[in-house]
Amino acid sequence: MTDALTLPLPTSPPSAPTDRVVYAALSTDHYPWTEVLGDLAVRQKRGWSGVLDAVQGPRWARFVWLEGRLLGGFTVGGQALDWAVTLAGLPRARVTLSEAAPMICELLWACRAVSPRPLPTAWPQARDGLERALFSGLLVSGAACSFWNAGRIAGGDLPASGAGGQTYALGLEGDREALVGFWQDLLRTIHHSAPLDDAWRQVTTRLSEDHPCLDPFAREITLQRGQLTVDPGLPVEEWRPALYLALRETLVRVGVRLGDLPLGDLPARPEWLAAGLGRMGRA
Repeated sequence: MTDALTLPLPTSPPSAPTDRVVYAALSTDHYPWTEVLGDLAVRQKRGWSGVLDAVQGPRWARFVWLEGRLLGGFTVGGQALDWAVTLAGLPRARVTLSEAAPMICELLWACRAVSPRPLPTAWPQARDGLERALFSGLLVSGAACSFWNAGRIAGGDLPASGAGGQTYALGLEGDREALVGFWQDLLRTIHHSAPLDDAWRQVTTRLSEDHPCLDPFAREITLQRGQLTVDPGLPVEEWRPALYLALRETLVRVGVRLGDLPLGDLPARPEWLAAGLGRMGRA
């Protein structure tokens, strides 16, 4: 099997945040990899969140840390990398290290294997569609990259007026089974601590005007005693934002915060961000 970094990789990674750069395009000819790795080990012990990009010609690698934990490394197509392959494949790299907010690190990691899709319209006309769809992921336009969670901008730079772009969106149709299972586990877990049924019924009846799939008479989405069902024919882009809004409004009605509930390992699952819950969980 060929190591990932022995392949020609003409595609660059989506832009990393540049507002808190530690060092940029630092040559490992002058600052050896041993020094870079030593610096990273110190930062990791301090609970650091950030991104390292290493580039040598057409080859690149990206490593992401979240609050002191190395999530991992990858290259084009989300191919996993470890340090041994990276150092062997990029011995004379230029290294850029950037500090970033935890949510941005989560998004960069979660989007590592997502295929880009073109924006349907130019910026800023495309913004309304992203907000209505509660878009979570990355929006890349040239050197500008913005990070989105549930239709809100979490950081980064927006496209120039009139520019096109590409989205790296979480929670698309290919993730349907895992995402439905996650929502079922989440609502069942919440229901054990804060019964949801009555508040859910009131909230979804009100929201169904804008999100018909929540209409209790249609029964495309139902919640009974904490057990969620989603009609298998319902598109992800329709039910995902509807479930997010229904949960957010239901929690407000019952007077609890998502971040205060005993959720076990649910926030660590990859579907957490795909569901748009990164911001809600910290609210």
